[in-house]
Amino acid sequence: MEKELDYQILADGPVTKYYSIELLDQHQNWFSEHGYQIYCFDAKTWYSRDNFYSDIHDGFEFPEYFGRNWDAFNDCISDMVSENGKVLVVIKNFDRWHQEDLSSAMLFLNYMVHQTYQFLLEGKRWITLIQSNTPSLDVSDAGAMPVYWNRKEWMNKDRGL
Repeated sequence: MEKELDYQILADGPVTKYYSIELLDQHQNWFSEHGYQIYCFDAKTWYSRDNFYSDIHDGFEFPEYFGRNWDAFNDCISDMVSENGKVLVVIKNFDRWHQEDLSSAMLFLNYMVHQTYQFLLEGKRWITLIQSNTPSLDVSDAGAMPVYWNRKEWMNKDRGL
């Protein structure tokens, strides 16, 4: 018996890479149909930390006192709850941000990994999907965990390489 998509993704780690927008949209629809609270961002506007913090503040609906720094981000993300304990974070065009501000991109992923484990400890699910327009995007370990391609684009030939 095949496991549900969320189980499959979490079995490979808290963060999963996507190349195909169509596949990402299909999977995002699956998560929506299964009651996930979805936060979707487009990293192509994150050409400055100020833009990142503004977008994150609005998208996650952080409180007004959000301090626009990594410590404040960690505090606010740690305080987030979900009515049914299912959260999906989708970052499109992650490769652009990763290329322009590697340290911020990796800090963000590390916080996402930490949040996944915090949710799992309470029997909840927090999953992060990142989309790249670069089929060979190599992301170093996030939270000491490798960041793999999704199972449908696992092989290089599935991403046109």
